[in-house]
Amino acid sequence: MISVHPSTVTQVPTLSVPSRLLFLQSADVLEKQKGQVIAFLKEALPEASISFASSVSMVPQDAEFDVVITPTLPWLPQALTRLTDYRWIHFLSAGVEKIWEMDFDKTRPLMTKSSGVHGAPMSEYAIGAMLYFTKQLGRFHDQSRRAEWQRGWLEELTGKQLTVLGLGNIGLSLARRAKAFDMEVAGTMRHLRPVEEVDRVVPMEEIGYELARTDFLVCCLPLTEATRGLVDDDLLGNLKPGAVLIDISRGGVVQGGAVLNALNTGILKGAALDVFEQQPLPPESPLWKREDVLITPHVSGTTPYYLERALGVLVANLQAHAVGAPLVTPVNVERGY
Repeated sequence: MISVHPSTVTQVPTLSVPSRLLFLQSADVLEKQKGQVIAFLKEALPEASISFASSVSMVPQDAEFDVVITPTLPWLPQALTRLTDYRWIHFLSAGVEKIWEMDFDKTRPLMTKSSGVHGAPMSEYAIGAMLYFTKQLGRFHDQSRRAEWQRGWLEELTGKQLTVLGLGNIGLSLARRAKAFDMEVAGTMRHLRPVEEVDRVVPMEEIGYELARTDFLVCCLPLTEATRGLVDDDLLGNLKPGAVLIDISRGGVVQGGAVLNALNTGILKGAALDVFEQQPLPPESPLWKREDVLITPHVSGTTPYYLERALGVLVANLQAHAVGAPLVTPVNVERGY
């Protein structure tokens, strides 16, 4: 018996040393990644053989693999049907919300995800967004384009409250960085525990008190049935007037209409939005035309170290599994992430 999660137990043969790996990726990306994948995995798993496929037709028919390494590709279910057996799927993304609508068995194989790879880049993005509004960088950028010299007094992050919705890997990484700016940090966590970098950890149901003190609200939540549309008019209405929202979660957690309402009423003085309910954000969206909104095209998690870190997470899971320890980053079927 191998434990995927305390609430999800699956019958899977022990993989002490996985020897057959299948790496799936879209054709344009695979050409860029193939050499790095070979170099990394050959060093970490020298006995392993690695096969590559950039389309369903390239997946070996009736083959068996110990581990399938893949993004949440739309053609993943068709690729898996060509295999006689596979024992483990490792996703190259931290978010796996797309797989729940895919037609393949999610209870038989072990499934892990690349949680933790986004901690540094996404927390840096959030710090940058806070500085963007605090130091009025948008205003000064526009002034410089007009060769306009107009000074003004600027705020500090020092002493401001950061409230993080979702103290996972990204949220905790952000909390550590925020403390370097002497910020007060509060946040939500499913299973409450003291966190050194966080002044107050609360359940989502009790976030109202913290929202009323919040200067910067950062959403780091995964997209699940429980979190879809969670950041709505009611939640934003509890914020201290003049707060800034930074959304680095998954598209669908934050309601775009609620953001517009909060901006129009002055609850929010600004918003940095990296993800949206519909992506790309439609050209007709009123969010594009606002000077108090910073829009980025879902890039907060990008980094040149992404693939190396994602493969490192796979190896960490394989090492844990080999000695009978709990998986490091399991996909939880019951919770949907």
